[in-house]
Amino acid sequence: MKKKISLKWKLARYLFIFATIMLLLISVFELVLLKPMYERNKVSSVQSAADKIEEAIGSEDIMDVMFETSLSSDVCIRILSDEMNLAAGNMGCALYRMDERAIQYYENLAKNSATKEYLEVGSNEMFPKNNRNEIKEVILTKYVEQNGEDTIIMVNTNITPIDATNKTLKTQILYISIIFAILIVGLTFLLNHNIVKPLVKINESAKDLAEGKYEIDEKTNQYLEAQELNETLSQAASDIQKADQAKRDLIANVSHDLRTPLTMIGGYGEMMRDLPGEKTDENIQVIIDESTRLKNLVNDLLDLSKLQEQKIELHRSNFDIGTLINRELKKYEVYHNNEGFDFIIECPENIIVNADEQRIEQVINNFITNAINYSKDDKRVVIKVTKDDQNAHIEVQDFGEGIPEERLPYIWDRYYKIDREHVRSSSGSGLGLAIVKQILELHDVPFGVRSKENEGSTFYFDLPISKE
Repeated sequence: MKKKISLKWKLARYLFIFATIMLLLISVFELVLLKPMYERNKVSSVQSAADKIEEAIGSEDIMDVMFETSLSSDVCIRILSDEMNLAAGNMGCALYRMDERAIQYYENLAKNSATKEYLEVGSNEMFPKNNRNEIKEVILTKYVEQNGEDTIIMVNTNITPIDATNKTLKTQILYISIIFAILIVGLTFLLNHNIVKPLVKINESAKDLAEGKYEIDEKTNQYLEAQELNETLSQAASDIQKADQAKRDLIANVSHDLRTPLTMIGGYGEMMRDLPGEKTDENIQVIIDESTRLKNLVNDLLDLSKLQEQKIELHRSNFDIGTLINRELKKYEVYHNNEGFDFIIECPENIIVNADEQRIEQVINNFITNAINYSKDDKRVVIKVTKDDQNAHIEVQDFGEGIPEERLPYIWDRYYKIDREHVRSSSGSGLGLAIVKQILELHDVPFGVRSKENEGSTFYFDLPISKE
């Protein structure tokens, strides 16, 4: 596995690469491209000056235009025609040293050109050559025919050697490189202090996260991302503590729920073995009931595990939700007969939904059992079903102690219980609502709870109406 480098050195490397690229770009532009760009600019200025003079020919301010153009563009201008011979610019330029034969030569080249102009860039033979450091002359000759009169516009400038400029630029680039190196070192230390160090401190503090410990150091909140990371880790530490507490509660609850029926089964079994007269149907029924209780607890644990690992597939079918609810309520007649619970169902006939019937049966049973466990003195449980064009809405309402608002987000968590002191001793291990959540999320339907303290709770969910 490739060894990872620290953020500090990675930042330094990126800054060094950036500085190197910038220096290379500066070097290319100033040392390699400077000369051709300079020459291209001089040629462009000559072309632009010739166009301005052409527009001004025939006007009264032609001389003013010539002088202004020669000064602004650093060119020498000469206009030749039968009626005028005008000049502006440096009187020592090549245009004023040309004889009639040379002028006629450039004039013919311009006339015979498709664009009526001729551009020449080369060495001026009147100046001595000095190896590569020769002065180049740029001469543009433009032929203009206006009002039956031939006019020749000649514009000249020179391209001077830039070797001395290159030497100066090389020295400047050397100084710039040194300055860049100093800036990189300084910027690396600055970024290390303001970005890397806070992350290192956060990382050191996060090493105790597995134990649910994380303390925020305000010195690390120097920028938004670090602050958000601190808050995320702090929330994670809080969640780990809650999960750890939930795990301990699970062990305690499951141990209690397993121990009670096992004790009952063992006790009644020993009693029936030692006392032949105690082999009664009632005692056998107790053993059967406690065995069923054990089986249900184990099934809940297995179901939750499979649901969380997404190993359970839904088997959707069309069924009457009202029929299902009425069938399930028969299981709770013992609570009506023995404890006075009153189960009220409000459901129109023939509401056919499409879902996994067996899993929805689990949901309804968990909601009803939950309502029984927390009903207190008002032993009413209301199951209400309504529908619209697309969904059936199922509610299970109790009139018990209710759920504090701040605890509502947590009731769907695994092993969570509103209160460790349950109203009923037969309450489960806190897995029922977690199983409900997984099943309804698997169905991808809305669900939730409305509750007020001392007024009861209403658990609800939707199911899609069958289209058949």
